[in-house]
Amino acid sequence: MDKIKTVFSFCMLILWIPGLFAQIKTDYPDIPRIDVHAHVANDYEAIRFYLELRELMLSEYDTDMAMWINLSDKNHPTPRVDSVERISEQRMLCAFADYEAARGLQHKPEDLEGLRERGFIGYKIWYGPWYRTLNEGEDGFRYVDDPVHEPMFSKMEELGILAASLHIADPNGPFGNRTPWCADPVEYWREISALHNVIRRHPDLKLVAAHGSWLVCQDAQIDYLRFLLSTYPNFHVDLAATFQYFSMVKTENLRDFMIEYSDRILFGTDIGRWHSDTETLDRAAAYMRCFRILETDELVEGSFFGRDPIQGLNLPREVLENIYYKNAMRIYPRVSESRHL
Repeated sequence: MDKIKTVFSFCMLILWIPGLFAQIKTDYPDIPRIDVHAHVANDYEAIRFYLELRELMLSEYDTDMAMWINLSDKNHPTPRVDSVERISEQRMLCAFADYEAARGLQHKPEDLEGLRERGFIGYKIWYGPWYRTLNEGEDGFRYVDDPVHEPMFSKMEELGILAASLHIADPNGPFGNRTPWCADPVEYWREISALHNVIRRHPDLKLVAAHGSWLVCQDAQIDYLRFLLSTYPNFHVDLAATFQYFSMVKTENLRDFMIEYSDRILFGTDIGRWHSDTETLDRAAAYMRCFRILETDELVEGSFFGRDPIQGLNLPREVLENIYYKNAMRIYPRVSESRHL
């Protein structure tokens, strides 16, 4: 009897899953999507799973994940551009990176032209807070505005090298819900002030702030982000890993912000590597939760990370087009030349 029940349950699941896919297909199948915040490095097997993910999302969700920006990782800061692009069928472009920047940049200003000639589309610089960067008792932490970094930012500004992306701080929530990442608001604002100093000194530096500089966890933080975007026209933000915090702010405020600055916001997730079909299904569902948050007025259970319910923003089509791909085509070198868009 138990065996019969198991077989019946499995059959019902097979019948139910296609219906589930059909219910959450996008209303915008003709809008391609670019994820500007992925971490794949040189993992060629993982790249194959990305391509399988794309095929799954096309067939089941009617959604085109057209391209990804590969921001490398700590162990592979300069991916093999030619191999990554060939294996990904030119759906993945690469940035070079520094993941220990608070201890000192490993790349030098004189390296930049050569890296660009090799096909890299930007420079990922990770400035985590001191407590995520240094060992206990270790000295030497430098904030991003330290004078020692000025030659690099000046050279990037001169050559038009995109800061893609600059990771500053960790999320700091409202009182009573500070988040486990950066519970100290003083340290958080030290880092944000350091970022402000950099873009103030280098107004021509093209920059994408990773995770919106985490200025999305309080309504007042969104107001500060408005200030940065309205003051510095070369400053942009990506949405990577921010969706999980949208419940901390007023939906009307967030929606108004997205609409007002839609030409400065880029879609991203902070997606990494995986190596199984089950995880491919999970990633596809996570992408669709993010798209539903942006595209519908539904209450969405979770996002790419986290499981808190998030109220959908129901953004206009032209705003979605900017966030999903048009801004990336304008900002990132070589994206506009892609045959996939």
